[in-house]
Amino acid sequence: MERIVLEVDDKVAKAWREAPSDKRRDIASKINIRISKELFEYDKAGFQLYLEDLRDKMADRGLTQEILDDILKDES
Repeated sequence: MERIVLEVDDKVAKAWREAPSDKRRDIASKINIRISKELFEYDKAGFQLYLEDLRDKMADRGLTQEILDDILKDES
């Protein structure tokens, strides 16, 4: 993974710094997916490859299907 810098308002930055690491990890994963959808919107094959790579990385870090389902349920 590589880091990028995003500008947010002061309240969001403060809340981010004070959030528990597991909450920050969950949010970062959601942001990563959202940005990817926007950037790969017109390249479905590239997006599919990206998702496969992301799935493998998340599996290596212990993200189970059950945890992913919980995250996605929170999105709806």
